Amino acid sequence: MLTQLTVLGATGPIGQQVLQQALTAGHRVTALVRDAARLPQRDDERVTVVIGDAASAADVEEAARGSQALICALGPGKDYKSTLATRTAGPVLEAMAAAGLERLVWLSALGSGDTARRQSHFQTWAAKLVMGALMADKGIADETIARSDRDWTIALPVMFANGPTTAGYRTIPLDGTRGRVGGRINRADVADFLLSAATGERWVRRRVILTR
Repeated sequence: MLTQLTVLGATGPIGQQVLQQALTAGHRVTALVRDAARLPQRDDERVTVVIGDAASAADVEEAARGSQALICALGPGKDYKSTLATRTAGPVLEAMAAAGLERLVWLSALGSGDTARRQSHFQTWAAKLVMGALMADKGIADETIARSDRDWTIALPVMFANGPTTAGYRTIPLDGTRGRVGGRINRADVADFLLSAATGERWVRRRVILTR
């Protein structure tokens, strides 16, 4: 079934994967970007480009209108002190409510907030050493999303790797399961999960660990 999706972070490494996989699957996409020149698919007739800022509720609302789901694939790049997650969570929720959009798939990370309890010991140590502020910020944003009345899914991938989709990655509910999780997951597989979650109902109002 043809679906209209809104993607935030479409010029990033995972957002690009989401956008291309969505087009391959036959969906139409509205991409909210700061700079259209950075979007390789900007001239594709199936892609609507909205210039704006994901921290602006008005800009996100414009991009969200008419869509069946919003995928937030924003990432901090190499800024390990980024507050991008907390700066965008509130405006995204506000915009979705204004646009009448219920379905939200939110990219976070295993190690955000209280999810560090499920990380492998090595990745817990590494995250605290290098990305402590970033993971704390993501955790606050995750809680904002989880307290909302939207039909949300929060994706919690382990460390990223490059490579194609494998169809063999694991999805582990954060709640209701035990044990520490490590390893890596291809960005293409993360994108596959974000897209499948946005177009399905299996993971509504759940936090999901992604790993190989």
